[in-house]
Amino acid sequence: MSEIRQCNLEELGDKALRELLVRFPRNTDASHVLVKAMVLNKLYSTRVLDNDVERLARHITGLGIDRLLEQGALDAVERIYTCPPLKNYYSFATNFCSWHNPNAYPIYDSYAARCLWTYMKQEKAANQEPFRAFTLDSLWYYDKFVATVTAFRDRCGLDGLTFRQIDKFLWFTGGRILGKLN
Repeated sequence: MSEIRQCNLEELGDKALRELLVRFPRNTDASHVLVKAMVLNKLYSTRVLDNDVERLARHITGLGIDRLLEQGALDAVERIYTCPPLKNYYSFATNFCSWHNPNAYPIYDSYAARCLWTYMKQEKAANQEPFRAFTLDSLWYYDKFVATVTAFRDRCGLDGLTFRQIDKFLWFTGGRILGKLN
């Protein structure tokens, strides 16, 4: 029963965030970015500290990032998470970019990283050429993370799936691998 409630909550949260992005598609008004950042942080547990959300929203507003997001430029992620003196909110930045252009930006989180790592190790253990050789630390570089997710998608014949669909699979499977989800 709790899985059904969780699924309904995720669907409702996704719908709410999509509607918020329709209402505030641009990132030029700090109050609009603040609302998106707060909702995204809460729904996706990106672990941005409450005290940092406003500064991060103002930072994003000052970047003039909309064209980069439309183009799917991978450096948009680094520009967002590089906000001194705040820590690097990498998962938040990938989520923020993904929600603005889901076809260009897969979402990084520890569950996705663990899932990809486990599949690579399984392929190596089976004496197969892995879909991509990488280290867990290398996934902290967004271009390497995107290349790894893309290689995984290609190896598994998932070309018909969006990054959003792959994100959900990686998150759920990684959570199970880590024993965090049933």
